[in-house]
Amino acid sequence: MRVILRFIALVVVWAVTLFGRAISYIFPQTYCDVIENNWGIVIPTDEGYSEEVSADSGASFHGDGTRYHVMYFDDAERISVLLGWSDEIPESVVDYSEQLLDELDINYRPDYESCVFYTQTKSDGSVILIFWDESRQEMYVLEEFF
Repeated sequence: MRVILRFIALVVVWAVTLFGRAISYIFPQTYCDVIENNWGIVIPTDEGYSEEVSADSGASFHGDGTRYHVMYFDDAERISVLLGWSDEIPESVVDYSEQLLDELDINYRPDYESCVFYTQTKSDGSVILIFWDESRQEMYVLEEFF
C-alpha cells in the first residue's frame, strides 16, 4: 500500500510540474510583466514591443543584484505619457547608472541628454531607474535589488 501511495504522489508531482511548464509556454511572461509584479508599473506590450538587450549580475540566493533591459516600442506616444517622467536627470543618477552598467560590462547605454527618466525606491533600498528616449523609441530599465 505504501508503494502505491508513493507512486501516486510521484505522479501528482510530475503532473503539476508538467502543467506549470505548459502554462508558462502557452502564456510566456515578458520582462514588462516582471516589472509590473516587482514595482506595480504597467508597461504596455500588446503590440510593437521588443526586448533588445537583457543582462543581469547573475543568480543569487535572495534575488538581489542588478538587472538591465533595453526595450523598443513602436508606439512612442503611449510610453511618453506612461509615467511621471522627469526632464532633468540629476548627475548623481547618471553616475549611479554608469557604475551599475560598468559592473554589468554593458556597452549599450542610454544617451542621458536625450532621455527623460523615472525612478522608484522600495523600503529595502531596491531601486528602479527607467530612461525613455523618445527619438530612438527605446526604454532603458536598470534595477538594483537588495
